Amino acid sequence: MTRNGVTTVNNGTQDAGAVIEAGRRRLRLLLITALLALAVTSIALVATTPDRAERAAPVCLVFGLGPVNNGKAVIAAGLALDVPEQGIVAGLTAAMQETELHNLANPNVPDSLAAAHDGLALDHQALGILQQGATWGSAGERMSPTIAAEKFYTAMRSVEGWQQMAPAELAALVQRSAFPEGYRDEVAPAREFYRRHVGEVQVAHCSAGGAAEAALVGAGS
Repeated sequence: MTRNGVTTVNNGTQDAGAVIEAGRRRLRLLLITALLALAVTSIALVATTPDRAERAAPVCLVFGLGPVNNGKAVIAAGLALDVPEQGIVAGLTAAMQETELHNLANPNVPDSLAAAHDGLALDHQALGILQQGATWGSAGERMSPTIAAEKFYTAMRSVEGWQQMAPAELAALVQRSAFPEGYRDEVAPAREFYRRHVGEVQVAHCSAGGAAEAALVGAGS
C-alpha cells in the first residue's frame, strides 16, 4: 500500500473517531439537559403540591337522628366556633328546655317535613331542636341541629357581657323566652351531657356554616 493510501486510511479513521466522539458529547449534553429539566420539574412540583399532612381536610362530625346525636351536634358547633364550655352549656340548656334535644318538624312549615326529624311540633312556625322561628333562617337551616346551634351561638355572642352570664339566663335571653325560669332545671343535665360527650366530638379547624358536618359518627340515641 502506498504512503498516500495509508494517509487516506488514517484520515478516514480519525474522521470517524471524531464523529463518534462528537456524538458522545452531544448525547452527554442531552442527558445532562434532561436531568436538569427533570430536577427543575421535581422542585416545582414539591413547591406547588399541598402538604397532605398540613392541608388535610379538617376532622369534623356529622350526626344521625335522636337526642344524643342532636346534643353532640350542639357541642360540635360550639367547638367549631371556639365557644367556651359555659356558652355550649347554654346552647344545650336551651335545646333541652325547648325540645329535650329532639329535632322537630312542623306541619305549619311544610318544607320542614322533608328534613330528617325526630317528631312534630305545632308551635306557630317554630322548628328544630331550638324551636327557632322564621326570623332565624330557612326551614332547612333551622332543621339542621348544627346550623341551628351555630345561629344560637352567633346571637349569643351579640349579647353584651354574655361571657359572665349564667347558662340559664343566657339561654333564655337568646331564645327570647317569656318563661326564663324554665331553663334553670336544665343547666345541670346540660353540663353533665357536655362533659360526658365532649371527648367524642372534639373537632379541629372546623369552620362555621355547617363545616362541622364532614365525617361520619355512628348514630345513637
